[in-house]
Amino acid sequence: MDATPEQVARRLGTSRRRVVSAARRLGVGRLDASGWLFSLEDEEALRAELGVDAGGPLPRSQMRVLAELSLRPRGLVSARAVAEACGLAPATASAAVKALLAAGFIVVRDGAMHADVLHPRWLELRPLLREVRPPESRGMQAA
Repeated sequence: MDATPEQVARRLGTSRRRVVSAARRLGVGRLDASGWLFSLEDEEALRAELGVDAGGPLPRSQMRVLAELSLRPRGLVSARAVAEACGLAPATASAAVKALLAAGFIVVRDGAMHADVLHPRWLELRPLLREVRPPESRGMQAA
């Protein structure tokens, strides 16, 4: 069954606007009298392009950064490395890192940034972070 942009956006944790923009860029989906419709294959292409962002108490970019750092036991050494790993623009990643450092979600050990799994809210965030998937292309994107 075909899905509307709103349904795809909800499943990917993003906006309708980002879904339609990516669909135009990728050449997926089809327009009919009621608007855009996406098949399962179209949705997979959009998932690969946009990634999956879980909703949560933090902004999308911060959730992506925390999810990526939680998967890296050796951490990452710079905001630029975080940006590349998360598929975010460097300025977006830098702002997310600064906010997460200030809130105590990131700690710096041995010159690398790590997710602070001892943070009081970690247990609340952990299940949501497991749902986050960066774009497969890992290209620079605004969040």
